[in-house]
Amino acid sequence: MSIKPDFATMDTIELRAYVLEHRNNEEALHAYLDRLHIENPNSQIYQPEDDVAEAVADHLSKRGEEI
Repeated sequence: MSIKPDFATMDTIELRAYVLEHRNNEEALHAYLDRLHIENPNSQIYQPEDDVAEAVADHLSKRGEEI
């Protein structure tokens, strides 16, 4: 029997590590994404049907990188 982790008590780094170790745990992924949005409420949220290629290219060009 495994004990369900309490994502609310994990800091962001711990939660990220947990998600990377348990890639099939959708609840953990949602908790992590919710946490990132809380920490950066002005971040853009994309829907699955959105074409993000332009946003990625724009972000990389601001960093001086190319795709």
